[in-house]
Amino acid sequence: MAQILLDTDIISYYMRGNEQVVLNYTQHIDLQGFVYVSRISVLEILGGLKIKNATNQIQRFRNFLAQNQILELTPEASEIASDIFAELHKQGKHSGNYDILIASTAIAHDLTLCTNNTKDYENILNLSLVNWVL
Repeated sequence: MAQILLDTDIISYYMRGNEQVVLNYTQHIDLQGFVYVSRISVLEILGGLKIKNATNQIQRFRNFLAQNQILELTPEASEIASDIFAELHKQGKHSGNYDILIASTAIAHDLTLCTNNTKDYENILNLSLVNWVL
């Protein structure tokens, strides 16, 4: 089983108790011990929770993070992100900047990106995707 980098949407599904995501997460943890989370996803989720002043959810999220591995945006991932951005621009295609940073982190660390937003990533070369919602 490949190591997984969770996209922000999958973390949200997990935190809300989506049955299929929780099942897949649990199975992955049983085999691998942890998942990877991008610092970009941490920013997105904490930002959203802080807007809502969701103190309990913030603590739950921090507990979730403590059980897993956070990946920082490395120089290699930044270089990959710039390549993705330029290639998509040349093709007249677009992906969100956060999505590009998350994708580049997965590519730099040779991880499979777990997302339900496959359309956001379908134009990014060398990115392996899996969807735990389906």
